[in-house]
Amino acid sequence: MVVIGNTLYSDNTPVLNSGLKAVAEIVKCPLKSLQKSVPVFIHQIIDIIRQIGSTEPEMVQTAFKSLSTILRDDPGTQVKEKDLVYLLELLSPDLEEPSRQASVFTMLRAIVSRKFVVPEMYDIMDKASEIMVTSQSPSVQEQCRNVLLQFLMDYPQGKGRLRNQMTFLAKNLSYVFESGRISVMELLAAIVSKFEVGLVREYADLLFVALVMVIANDDSSKCREMAAELIKALFVKLDDNHRKLTISHLHSWANQHSQPQLTRVSLQIYSLIVDALQADSLPYVRDMLEDLDAVMERSAQELASVEEEDSMQVDVGWQVPYHSLIGISKVLRVFPNLFTGPNKINWVFIADHLLFPHAWVRTASCRLLGLLFTEAQISAPRTDLPDNSPFSRRGMFEIAKKLCTQLKSEHLDAALSLQIVKNLFYIGKCFSAMTISPDLEVDKSIEDREKTREGEDGPENNPLPWLFSKLSYQIKSAHIARRNRSLSTVKGACLTFRVKMLKYILG
Repeated sequence: MVVIGNTLYSDNTPVLNSGLKAVAEIVKCPLKSLQKSVPVFIHQIIDIIRQIGSTEPEMVQTAFKSLSTILRDDPGTQVKEKDLVYLLELLSPDLEEPSRQASVFTMLRAIVSRKFVVPEMYDIMDKASEIMVTSQSPSVQEQCRNVLLQFLMDYPQGKGRLRNQMTFLAKNLSYVFESGRISVMELLAAIVSKFEVGLVREYADLLFVALVMVIANDDSSKCREMAAELIKALFVKLDDNHRKLTISHLHSWANQHSQPQLTRVSLQIYSLIVDALQADSLPYVRDMLEDLDAVMERSAQELASVEEEDSMQVDVGWQVPYHSLIGISKVLRVFPNLFTGPNKINWVFIADHLLFPHAWVRTASCRLLGLLFTEAQISAPRTDLPDNSPFSRRGMFEIAKKLCTQLKSEHLDAALSLQIVKNLFYIGKCFSAMTISPDLEVDKSIEDREKTREGEDGPENNPLPWLFSKLSYQIKSAHIARRNRSLSTVKGACLTFRVKMLKYILG
């Protein structure tokens, strides 16, 4: 031990380097004499650093690593305040120097782990916060986040200072470069996870609004996904009063009809809340469904003003109804009892979107109806329900027509065609449960039978043969234009329906 200590007084650079490395190794050993020797090691290492006065030489980098090891492995080690201040002032300029960052952050983590409190410590952490955002090096950003999190958790943080830190993080969620925004959200995820619940709730409103703006405005899908996960984690931490207040804000946004972007993001947050809370979201479901249904009603009214039956070129806002459909779907998956409850979901407006001029909305509405049909029993369409009900004779017939029209779309994909077939198969089974008129003229043309819809033997009263003929006609059309891929999908979907339906009828 004495020999190693004596090497630290040498004027020979190789000897000093070897002595510093030996110190870093010997302090890891359980030796009784360490208690007396360590203060001497620390004093001499700091003296070496002072004599050189720069962090650039390799010897100083070695000295930093040795001092970091001592601070980390010997809990009883003390450093004089003046020496600590000197080290922090020396380290600060090198936080942004790539060639020296490794040893600098190692030293900084060692100081933070010992909870040495001096004003300069707070100054250097402010600088580390900026580098965490502005650095283009993922490893440097990670090192900044690690030391910052440890600092925030272990060091005294006055309310004003902590609020400034949270405001800084919230502000930089809109930083110009994606890497900086991601770095901020990585730290926020750790804060929400590890901070005391009371502190998280105190700054929940500040963080919530900033994260919502990321979902609403950020061009990066990764940032939006991270913000969504953060909102879910944040909402879980809130108490009932905070949750009710947040829902009231979302309710207000959802009714901003003149600002569809605000309405859209509120619907997205509803979905995230259901994802996060699952069954615990029940107290808020009524308000959510009220907003979701209102959005679907307004969208259906707007859609009704469009003349083209199957045009995908009409300029109609799709994001709001799409996220409303997704929100309803998430609610129903968690609360399946809402499928059949009175006045819970207005399925008329959902069916109205089957021919919406955007593929995602069509798919979402079709899948949502599929969920409804999965929960429902197979039975003949009812005559005691309103005509627009999905389970009335007229309503089910109209849905079947729209599904057939969907199959003719040039934008049809495999996923949507499969869902259409599932829905038509359910409808076909319901149609097969009806009493069929024996006088039906099955060999009429599709156009003739459409014209006699209101007659006794019209397709509404005998819908299963009509459905078979309708799809057979579309298969023929698709076969004629078989070079078109989307029409080949139509042909496959129609054939699949016919085969499944025949098997069902024939038992």
